[in-house]
Amino acid sequence: MLACIHQSEFPFCVIPVPTSRGRNTAERGCCAAPFSDSGECGGWVLVNSQSWREKAGRLAREHGVRSLRCAFYDAGELHVAEAGAEPGPAPAAPFASLTKLFTATLAMQLAFDGDLDLDLPVGEYLTEPPFAELRLTTRHLLSHSSGMVCDGPGDGGLRAAVAAGPLFAPGTAFSYSNAGFALAGKVIEAAAGVSWRNAVTDFLLRPLDIEPAFLAVGEIPRDLAPATAIAGTVTDLVAFARLHLDDRDASHAALLDQEAVRELAEPPFDTLPFGLADGWGHGWARYGNGADRWLGLDGVGAGATCHLRIQPERGTVIALQADSAAGLGAWQDLLAQLRAEGVDVAGYAPGPAAGAAQDLSDRVGQWANGETVYRIRPGADAADGAHPGATVLVDDDGMEYDLTGRGERFFAARHPRLPEVEHLGRFLLDPETGRADHMQFGGRVLRRVA
Repeated sequence: MLACIHQSEFPFCVIPVPTSRGRNTAERGCCAAPFSDSGECGGWVLVNSQSWREKAGRLAREHGVRSLRCAFYDAGELHVAEAGAEPGPAPAAPFASLTKLFTATLAMQLAFDGDLDLDLPVGEYLTEPPFAELRLTTRHLLSHSSGMVCDGPGDGGLRAAVAAGPLFAPGTAFSYSNAGFALAGKVIEAAAGVSWRNAVTDFLLRPLDIEPAFLAVGEIPRDLAPATAIAGTVTDLVAFARLHLDDRDASHAALLDQEAVRELAEPPFDTLPFGLADGWGHGWARYGNGADRWLGLDGVGAGATCHLRIQPERGTVIALQADSAAGLGAWQDLLAQLRAEGVDVAGYAPGPAAGAAQDLSDRVGQWANGETVYRIRPGADAADGAHPGATVLVDDDGMEYDLTGRGERFFAARHPRLPEVEHLGRFLLDPETGRADHMQFGGRVLRRVA
């Protein structure tokens, strides 16, 4: 699907997993400090319990979401509201791609404990084929700069993703990769000496007082668990997010060093996640820059959505879960309303692609990222005359978009029925030949294959 790289089709089934204590869990401490809900939030005066409940109800009604839960945490105060939910404790729901934040944090824990070197080649930890020859590093994997395809072809899983070969040299570009986090999970297992699931449970979830829950075994490819398997509630997301705020207490500091928190948020390579965010650290996407930056991630899967934003310096967390894909619109509406009320949540807008109109006829052909294949073809090929433009992009779902070149590198894609909605992409030019051999679109790099 065009520009939707966090999507997965994994079911909404979760199971609790008992802990299996191991390694130095007790030494990491527990961050189960209680939240309060006094009715006034410590700083954003327009946000209080009543207004938060009203927001949740309105969002659910206007966007047709059956069940929606959202949380706002600031200066030690937590406000949680739900709409359309069944009475009783909130059930665990899929975190989808937000699982990657937990995997990246776990890897950084191991790194600062001296158990994992993020800059050693993966082949130093995984000595069996086909992993032993890999020279990319765990840091490449956690920042989506490894060059790995997004997903393994067919049913081949991680081994097939590795066999597909790199899209580009590690550290030279950004391309969102589920397979990359699957490989990071294997490195974590080798470094920790336990399964990824046991490691994330014992070293992160339990110490944060988060009841471990995962998508059911067999419902997702086992390899992809470190990329998408964790489930929980919006309060669980707040508990995790507090570990990454500046106003951390001693129990958080025992769990994750402050320097590790800083390093997680910093982009390790000069690679731009064009179309997704202003920057990308280890797991975290960055929105805005400087002291006003926000960190976060969005996940879509099994017909549900999950969203998280944090402002580390101020100590603010916003989280939302919805049991419908319409939750994405509800989330965007929520952020827009908060900005209008003075909660300056940074967003991402790449801006108009600059440059004079450019002929894209030399870009006609097939472009692939694993089994995801896009096709650029002349608009005149459309038998029904639906595309007056000179060039058309056909995505992996068969949707067709008119392309307009903007200068030598950028392009805009528009669906004929929604011409006002502009999706931006760019071509990556070979520095030696000047040839456009790669296209960056929807957060993924696609290589020209025909």
